[in-house]
Amino acid sequence: MAPKQSIVLDVVDFIDEILSKKSKARENITVTVSYAVTLFWGSILWHHYSDKDFSFVMTMAGISQTLAFFLLMHKMRVQKSAEGISSKMLQMYCLVFMFRLSSTMVKNGYLPMDSTGDWAYQACDITSLLLVFQALFLVHKRYKSTYQEHLDTLPVGNMVPPAMLLACFLHGDLNHSPLFDTVWTIAMNLDTIAMLPQLWMFVKKGGAVDKMASHFVALVFFSRCLTWSFWFTGFPELQPADGSFNKIGWLLMTMHSLQLLCSADFMMHYFVWQGQQCKDNCEAGKCSQSAPGIVLPAGSVHDV
Repeated sequence: MAPKQSIVLDVVDFIDEILSKKSKARENITVTVSYAVTLFWGSILWHHYSDKDFSFVMTMAGISQTLAFFLLMHKMRVQKSAEGISSKMLQMYCLVFMFRLSSTMVKNGYLPMDSTGDWAYQACDITSLLLVFQALFLVHKRYKSTYQEHLDTLPVGNMVPPAMLLACFLHGDLNHSPLFDTVWTIAMNLDTIAMLPQLWMFVKKGGAVDKMASHFVALVFFSRCLTWSFWFTGFPELQPADGSFNKIGWLLMTMHSLQLLCSADFMMHYFVWQGQQCKDNCEAGKCSQSAPGIVLPAGSVHDV
């Protein structure tokens, strides 16, 4: 019977890496501090700047997304490599954030209903945009020689014009402005396809994702879950007063469900690959070697 891996011992190894000042100590400390700071600021926003209602989950989705891009950039800096990172995904997110901010900086129709929708949610998108710009610099300048352009081949640019055209004809009215409603819907439509280049690259690599990139995968999935739950909960409130078809509600739920499914597919491929790696290692008698983690950047793994 093949040995099983213990998550508890993974955590012990993670802590030991830090306390023993091993090669990954600095990397682990940065990741730990990043999560701690994120939780700290999330708590500050919840207690002092929100109305403590359910709409705060939208702000937490933005915070999670910002942390995801920070850890993705941190991965490239630590490894001094852009291997496995899709430039097309990053370019798509540039468009997403610029279109969304063009709406949310002016109108409040699609923002959290508490006071964090006045500035905190937009601050997350601005920070994420700056992180994406820096990540693109690392991919195309500093670590250009490691960028796997031959794998980043999904023609996602061909999907952009239809996504924008769809938004022009099918959009909500929460901003009470055809222009800004269209701009926000363009951002939503582009967000729906933004992860596809990374998923494509992920599959072409055979599902291989290292421990640091797994943070990005998990955090994006978590962010998608929060955003979906926000719009699902608010679906009845989007029903027109005259009782007619809830066009806005179904539009938002369809797009955010597609985003959730895409990120869930990402997670599924990751776990399938991780399970296969564990199986291959066990068959080769290498179960004592480490396997990639999804949340904690674990070091070596013990047999139990």
